[in-house]
Amino acid sequence: MRNTILICSGALAIGVASVATARSTTQRPGSQIVRGAYLTQQPPAGLEPARNLSADARRENFDALWQIIDTAYAGFTLKSIDWTAIGRRYRARLDTVTDDDQFYLMMFQLVNELKDTHSWLQNYKPPPLAGVADLPIDLFQSRPFVVAGPKSGWEVISIDGLSPAAKIESLRPVLHASSSERAFQREAARALLRGSPDQAVAVTLRSPEGRTENSTFPRGRDARLPAPPVRVELTRQRFVHFGRHSSGIGCIRIESFSGRAEIAAEFDRALETLRDTPGLVVDIRDNTGGYGHAEIVGRFLSKRTLTGYSHVKNGPRHNDLDRREMYIAPSGSWQYTRPVALLVNDVTGSAADLFASELRSRGRVITVGTTTHGNLSGTAIYGVLPCGLIVRISNGYISDAKDRPIEVNGNVPDVIIEPTIQDYLAGNDPVLDRAVELLLTKSA
Repeated sequence: MRNTILICSGALAIGVASVATARSTTQRPGSQIVRGAYLTQQPPAGLEPARNLSADARRENFDALWQIIDTAYAGFTLKSIDWTAIGRRYRARLDTVTDDDQFYLMMFQLVNELKDTHSWLQNYKPPPLAGVADLPIDLFQSRPFVVAGPKSGWEVISIDGLSPAAKIESLRPVLHASSSERAFQREAARALLRGSPDQAVAVTLRSPEGRTENSTFPRGRDARLPAPPVRVELTRQRFVHFGRHSSGIGCIRIESFSGRAEIAAEFDRALETLRDTPGLVVDIRDNTGGYGHAEIVGRFLSKRTLTGYSHVKNGPRHNDLDRREMYIAPSGSWQYTRPVALLVNDVTGSAADLFASELRSRGRVITVGTTTHGNLSGTAIYGVLPCGLIVRISNGYISDAKDRPIEVNGNVPDVIIEPTIQDYLAGNDPVLDRAVELLLTKSA
């Protein structure tokens, strides 16, 4: 198979020979073959997990999932995962499982042990939890605050008698795992009030002045986070927005990489408008990814540049990985060569993590904000179990131009700045302010 770059929603996939052919049974040397389990490049459509499984069928399907992941997953060494020990622990739990719901939730939790944003059960999700629509919560310097409504700016002290840290731990078995703990903490904090839809939640809040208040709220719809404050008037497009800071510095915000050709076209339009600026801010904070866009990175490169390495599974052992260089060439009729500042945070992930890593290979980009999510597994393959359960498995990962893996580690900014709840409430953006200050110094 050619080493072509394929893009999938929420991840970049690099097409190379897979570790197994579709509809083959795979296993590590010495392991038991499980009939009916196979790996495939694309998931079959229309499969639903079987019901009324016997204890023997549950064990057979558990073994199939463990073996398929053992063979196909690329990050065991990277993440120091003892998959054998995890298998023993979960097999012991099988004796306590008495029905399908318990079994499939346990299988979900087994995949979560990979701590991989891009590995999941394709056709199973845990029972949904409900939140409180009027209390959107987010993290500021590791503390949860209400960010909109009458209680905006109040800190969350307890939830149903649990501290925020304890409540986050209670959510871990039913929330999808993240590739980094910082990203999981962010996601879990935003889900802090979730629970059974038919149960109210008791919350203790503390006002900015230090006054505490206990309240009970019915659960229903999840809260939606408000849009972050905007300090620069932007011309809005579907994905890429642009404008000029009062200092004259150009600003481009890429809200999402979920579009294909239209994102590159929107970016070209923005860059052309800002061609004469002395420096440029590219903001990909809160961008969770989508499709890779090397052609945008190429607008900043003066020559063909090594931007990273792909590591893709090419055998059944944990360290069987094929390592290949990744290059990007200049694109467009001209390239932007003035100073660039890239704004990132712990939500920046997947294709946005890739974009950050690639753009930094330019060498003249300064990154400002907080460390990115760190979920850049690269390729994916699908395992199909005898019971019809489908698992998506990251069978590769991508590292930067110095061969440092982005998965788990993320892109660490050159200048770390974390906004406070006071910044948020006042509409301040210290990350942007610092980036503009640095660009003005460089362009002087």
